[in-house]
Amino acid sequence: MVQELLKSSVVVLGCGVLHALLGSRLTYAHQGNAFGFSTSGEGSFFIRGDSDQNGKLEITDAIFTLGYLYLGSEAPYCLDALDTDDDGKLNVTDAISALGYLFNGSNAISMPFPEPGLDPTTTDPLNCDNGVFAHIRREIFATTCTTISCHSRDAGKGGLVLEGMLAYSQLYQVKSSNSAANAAGLLRVNPGKPEESFLYRKVANLLSEDEGNRMPDELGVPLSQAKIDLIHHWIRDGAVPSTTDDIVLSKPFRGEQLSIPPFAVPPGKEIQRNYYFKLKNQEEIWINRVEFLYPPGSHHLNLFTGAPKPYEDGYFEDDFKVVPFGSWSLRASSQLGRLQWRLPSGVGMRMEPNQQILAQIHFVNIGSQVSPVGGCAAINLHTMEFNPQSPPMTLGSLFLQNKNIRIPPQTEEVSFDYGITFDHYNHNVPVKLAAVTGHFHWRGKKFEIRLWDGLNRKADGSPQPGEFDRMGGDNTIYLSDNWDEPPFILYGDDGPAVPQGWGVIYRTTYANATNRLFCFGPHVESQEHANAFIYFYPGPAENQGFLWFPPDCLGQGCTVPCF
Repeated sequence: MVQELLKSSVVVLGCGVLHALLGSRLTYAHQGNAFGFSTSGEGSFFIRGDSDQNGKLEITDAIFTLGYLYLGSEAPYCLDALDTDDDGKLNVTDAISALGYLFNGSNAISMPFPEPGLDPTTTDPLNCDNGVFAHIRREIFATTCTTISCHSRDAGKGGLVLEGMLAYSQLYQVKSSNSAANAAGLLRVNPGKPEESFLYRKVANLLSEDEGNRMPDELGVPLSQAKIDLIHHWIRDGAVPSTTDDIVLSKPFRGEQLSIPPFAVPPGKEIQRNYYFKLKNQEEIWINRVEFLYPPGSHHLNLFTGAPKPYEDGYFEDDFKVVPFGSWSLRASSQLGRLQWRLPSGVGMRMEPNQQILAQIHFVNIGSQVSPVGGCAAINLHTMEFNPQSPPMTLGSLFLQNKNIRIPPQTEEVSFDYGITFDHYNHNVPVKLAAVTGHFHWRGKKFEIRLWDGLNRKADGSPQPGEFDRMGGDNTIYLSDNWDEPPFILYGDDGPAVPQGWGVIYRTTYANATNRLFCFGPHVESQEHANAFIYFYPGPAENQGFLWFPPDCLGQGCTVPCF
């Protein structure tokens, strides 16, 4: 009865009455301190029913919804918040549901309510572009930086486009095009480090000699201190995208783009998915540049090729299923949110016609890591021109996985050594390193990789005890104390030379202040890893250049007994 009365009341409300009720509320969600999106939280956080996004559900939210539906008010940035009845559609029943809850005690409101959170309903088409970066993108970049002569798509001054949804990918962990800033190691946006981010230095006028002029320079009017501070806080807090819509890359001029669509990573969960794609090439191609972009919270993105059986494009497995290395070859990997990898000159990844691709992505939203906007990824594979009579050198990949990890409770420090040589695989040629990274979980404190001459080996080819120390620090090629975002070292054309018969040896060091025993396994929160990724050239012709050690348990994520 109450709902019928409410419906009839809405029907008889004229436009003049609605205007009178709404008043300035027509644009409230785009004015004042609220700006229509959360500047305290990140991502698609909202309170269901809180249409004007002032932090609570009240009668003005129903009025705001009606104004949007019937008076042509500007579209709010968080359509999800208007969907009070959570049916995936916006109509008069959403306003009725809000009023029914407020005045009749009926119509229980679905999550997220009454506290802000992510929408657990991931299948509806409504979005919520309301994070801090959304404000920066709309209220700073769009109004100040994307003029016809500056950072629009057409102008792209300094190689930087800040127009629309491309802005995030143009900034996040991207090298500066200014030669002085680049030489100083400044990224456009270095997450967590505003003073080492060229964007912040530009708007705050913290520039060194030869780093150009303060921005924006349009009419010589600098940003307000409040806007400068917001950029500083956004970078300081990790430069988080507002939604997965920010995770977009410009399509390659040559090559293909793969997209892992958005998926929820609920609090307290780890999600790993294996996505399958088919490249569209009808002939052999060679990849010489790889780009990854994905939101915070990802523990890794690994790219494999293989042809065990055909998979429908976009098919995925939502579990921790092992990738069998006998069928799939590792081609690229990263634990950073951004990878921009241009291979050394004359080196490439060979792709067969209609190459089958597997992209394995792992997101964590529990304890040690958070996924504020959920999971997704954009992948660009750039191709190169080549002479079929003299193709490029094959990029090889060596994946080492020490499964002998056992970290007792209340352990201040424990280390494990592992390694292998290239001639163990009958690859008896000198090689050069193209890239190196290491991977462990949150108990990891130090990851160090050294070149190894292979003199003292066990029967399986791994090093005898003491070999890591014998090689000494002069042979160290990789050192990391960051388990969450370990460096991915790209050597370009000047990578270390590895003599014939040599290989690599690495040591992982852990601490465990808990009362639990931790052993090897794929889950970040409850298990540990000790994986080394070595990319080199020339690689062997078989298995598309892929080598792995040890050969038993043919796949990433294999577990061993823990007792």
